Amino acid sequence: MAGMDFFDTKAPNKAMKASMKKRIGFGGALIVLIVAVLLVDWYLESRHILAVRALPLVVVLVPLLAVAFVELSDLTARGGAGVLTISGSFGALLLAGMPFWWQRLGRPADAYAVLAVLGAVQLPIFLEQMIRFHTADATRRVGMTLLAVVYLGTGLAIMLAIRMKWGVAALVLLLAVVKCSDIGAYFVGSAIGRHKLIPWLSPGKSWEGLGGALAAGVVVSIFVVTVLGLGMGVGRAAVFGAALAAAGQFGDLCESLLKRSAGIKDSGALVPEFGGTLDILDSLLLAAPVAYLILV
Repeated sequence: MAGMDFFDTKAPNKAMKASMKKRIGFGGALIVLIVAVLLVDWYLESRHILAVRALPLVVVLVPLLAVAFVELSDLTARGGAGVLTISGSFGALLLAGMPFWWQRLGRPADAYAVLAVLGAVQLPIFLEQMIRFHTADATRRVGMTLLAVVYLGTGLAIMLAIRMKWGVAALVLLLAVVKCSDIGAYFVGSAIGRHKLIPWLSPGKSWEGLGGALAAGVVVSIFVVTVLGLGMGVGRAAVFGAALAAAGQFGDLCESLLKRSAGIKDSGALVPEFGGTLDILDSLLLAAPVAYLILV
């Protein structure tokens, strides 16, 4: 009987398998792309071609930041608050690329310079508000633009700073720990997740999944540190892995907070089964500062 298809329990399983295949396929392609970029970056530095040091990474980060900024702008607009796109995107790019362009000016790393740049990006933001919108919704629009600049610009800048200060291997450690902890949370949560972590914010996350994320972070951190010879002891590597896994999962929840406020599931549709660029970057944006503080 045709009506029996309604009770077909195999249909959801087929859909889940198809979704899993897409996730694995596109996830594998993303990994290949990232590995290729890092290998090119490492090769150029190993050949002492310092003029283009970290340039391959910058070439990838700039379009990622641009797409993520558009997604965040759309997300905030759905939530009832606009973003100043011209000054905001300029400020985010300026801040995100600072570890690269500041060194090209021949200047040593300076924390006060970072504060100065962060303060200076406020000028065009307020100016754009005055020119385009006058006083209309100024508090929310300026506030959300500053959030976008700091949220995206700072996170990506620190990722670039880790690469510039400690080399490609340290960046590999950051990426591997955070992304593998995401994978651990997904598979453990899907398999045995029973106790919801924060059901009102992210119904799919569970305490079991968080445990899987922490375990994966610790194991991968110890493995990468050992293989790449990064000079950490096992204990410090374990702490590094656990801290980054926890920060990454919290970063994912922070983006969920913004998405729930806007009433959407994914920040975009750029990557099948992964959502938007923000959905890929969210855990890294808040884990990178934690990584930098531990490394320094």
